[in-house]
Amino acid sequence: MEKIEPSYYSIIPAPVRYDKRLSPAAKVLFAEITSLCNKHGFCYSQNRYFENLYQVSKQTINNWLQQLEAYGYIERHIYRNKGSKEILNRYITIFEKPMQINFNRPIQEILKDNTTRFNTKPNISFKEKKSKIINANPRKK
Repeated sequence: MEKIEPSYYSIIPAPVRYDKRLSPAAKVLFAEITSLCNKHGFCYSQNRYFENLYQVSKQTINNWLQQLEAYGYIERHIYRNKGSKEILNRYITIFEKPMQINFNRPIQEILKDNTTRFNTKPNISFKEKKSKIINANPRKK
């Protein structure tokens, strides 16, 4: 089995950072999962890896994962052996529900033009500007 190596950086996006429903430790676990997802797009680490990393119990890791899953920040995909309950693989993917808010909104609603606030002067061509400067300074004629 390939050695698990997280990337140097981990990410805690604002929706996760400021979600008061999540425990601080669940937020750190989310950051670790994002770090592990960088290589393949998913995290295949077992709970034992997280238990050893954070020196906590299996139940604590399960609680943190349940928080992240319940509030829509991760999805766990479990693949079992046919005919038994034995878990063959478990993958965790990052899934942020708050990011889906703008999926079905037209771009015009999201990006609004602001053409009147800063552009209040009439548009004067370069030739008009040059002639005004020359006329204002009679020595340059």
